[in-house]
Amino acid sequence: MRRSLESPLDERSRALRRLVISALEGGGRGHFGSSMSLIEILRALYDNFLRYRVDQPEWPGRDRFILSKGHGCLTLYALLADKGFIERDALRGFCSQHSCLGGHPEVGKIPGVEASTGALGHGLSIGVGMALASHIRGDSSRVVVVTGDGEINEGSVWEAAMSAAKHRLESLTVMIDYNKLQSYGATRDVARPGATDGQMARLRIRGKRGQRP
Repeated sequence: MRRSLESPLDERSRALRRLVISALEGGGRGHFGSSMSLIEILRALYDNFLRYRVDQPEWPGRDRFILSKGHGCLTLYALLADKGFIERDALRGFCSQHSCLGGHPEVGKIPGVEASTGALGHGLSIGVGMALASHIRGDSSRVVVVTGDGEINEGSVWEAAMSAAKHRLESLTVMIDYNKLQSYGATRDVARPGATDGQMARLRIRGKRGQRP
């Protein structure tokens, strides 16, 4: 008898999904699937990994998180509201005229947002720059970038990955939201994301052999 790999959602995961749905209902728009597939990734990061201070969003010692697939911003907004960076009631104003919560995250408008994203393929390049700056400063800040599995079709993602390997940016972590879908079909029918395994392995080897700047 085959055992299902699916696990029931706990209350925290359900609560975060309710926040996403609240924003979706309030704005009457949003990328539902792209947001739902991010919830456990961002939950783990904000609950257990990222270092930040809600009362000091610009704290120099904070870790930097970049949601490169900016169209999944509903989940980022839900986590920011859950942690207290923004009011929960603000979620209902998603995409309204006077709301800071637009269809893609914007730095400078939303506390806790480190980069304006949405034009796919740019988040990792921004993260490489932040990680390189952290290395030059000699501080302990870490940078986490979450990309989409469809987004990694963009050549700029691989240019940034090669640069990260060259400079051996050990403070940089890249995560791929492998939800198997993109705007015009299944990812397996577009560019076979499984083929990236070998590319990633080559980048890891190159990074180990490279020299620090």
